[in-house]
Amino acid sequence: MKRFQVHQLVAALAIFFLFGPFAHSTDRPVPENVDVRVFARVESGRLELLVRVPLDAVKNIQSSARATDGYLDLTALQTGLRGMSQDWIAQCFEVDENGVPVTNPKIVAVQISANSDHSFNSYAEAFAHLHGPGLPPQAQVVSDQVWLDIQSDYSLRSDRPRIAIRPKVAGLGVQVWTDMKYMGPDGVVRNFSFPSDPGLIYLDARWLDAANQFVLWGFRSVLGNSDLLLFLLCLTLPLRHYRNIFPAVTLFAITFSFALLSTKIGFNPDTIWFHPLIETLSALAVLWTALANIVGRVTAGRRALLALCSGFVYGFARSFDLDEKIQFDGFHNLISALSYDIGAVFAVVFAIILLIPILSFLFSFARTERVELIIASALAADTAWGWLDMRWSGLSKIPFHALMVDTSLLVLTLRLLTVFVLLGGLLWFADGWAQRFAVDDSPRKNNGKAAT
Repeated sequence: MKRFQVHQLVAALAIFFLFGPFAHSTDRPVPENVDVRVFARVESGRLELLVRVPLDAVKNIQSSARATDGYLDLTALQTGLRGMSQDWIAQCFEVDENGVPVTNPKIVAVQISANSDHSFNSYAEAFAHLHGPGLPPQAQVVSDQVWLDIQSDYSLRSDRPRIAIRPKVAGLGVQVWTDMKYMGPDGVVRNFSFPSDPGLIYLDARWLDAANQFVLWGFRSVLGNSDLLLFLLCLTLPLRHYRNIFPAVTLFAITFSFALLSTKIGFNPDTIWFHPLIETLSALAVLWTALANIVGRVTAGRRALLALCSGFVYGFARSFDLDEKIQFDGFHNLISALSYDIGAVFAVVFAIILLIPILSFLFSFARTERVELIIASALAADTAWGWLDMRWSGLSKIPFHALMVDTSLLVLTLRLLTVFVLLGGLLWFADGWAQRFAVDDSPRKNNGKAAT
């Protein structure tokens, strides 16, 4: 009997945790698209944040604020408006001053505004609107037709504060996009635009802040990219020794850095087809490397040449992420780009350093090493084929005439010819240099038995 009761309890808890979130979401659906607008201003020892979000993104609108006819009871809503702003909106922005968190922001003003209100087009209009009359109590509006506008102030200790903000707005909707304008003490206005939660961003980054931030972003961009990690796995599979993989990693890092930093010299064309083309080629690089593993006869020299060519593809792919984050550089453009590249290259080396001993350990249990290598490569090839099919279908939808009338295509062609000349020289050099690392890549003995 006790055993039966325990099983009932476990089943009840499982149902609660599995279906509880769905029941909550049915009662309070999460908005699909949420636009957040922010003005940040430093003045007289305080940071002032003016924030506008859709009221529908606030999770705990009281039932008393919803009239029976579907319209909001603005009088009842007004009583709990400051509490909702403090709990749900002000807490979405964590502020650091010189590395120390600034807590307990003060809610200065709160307003409910109609969707037709455009006061947040400028700081002066937004400030005047927050301190002016709001919607009349008799206005007939519903929650998805109004904005929640708040002004929150953060007390600062330093005369020259180094302020960083960590937005945590991803929970406000399925897709959240934030537009932030920062008015610095020097009168310079900086515009930030980002999806979801970008992490810690400095409003007025110094060169050391930018360097530290972009090194971290570059490192995370590699370790968070499934295409590149799968490529590195396929690259390392047949050459599980640091001496064997050294030429490939070195040449990959050189071309990867060149392509990644190409955005600084205007190499990347600003066209609709370039991004999907690079995404398609990155899937093709994984597929090609996996198929090469299956076919066999992978020497250190051949693998180095493959890595050299693939470095261009993945460098361009990561340059798109760098382009999105360069807005946070605080006018330290070159330092930020170099720091991002250092972090990305370090992540590639770090991944290889971890992969080699892990793969060597796993293959030490293999009875037939060649068969296990083919199976692992086939699984990677199957994944890459799915990516390639999906991305090619998207690339093929771009009309051909868009390429023919694109004047930047001619410029890109001339630049590519220059790169191909450089690439040919690198291939010639790499082929001779990799010979110095040539090893016997015939099937090795494993656990006293010859691999077949």
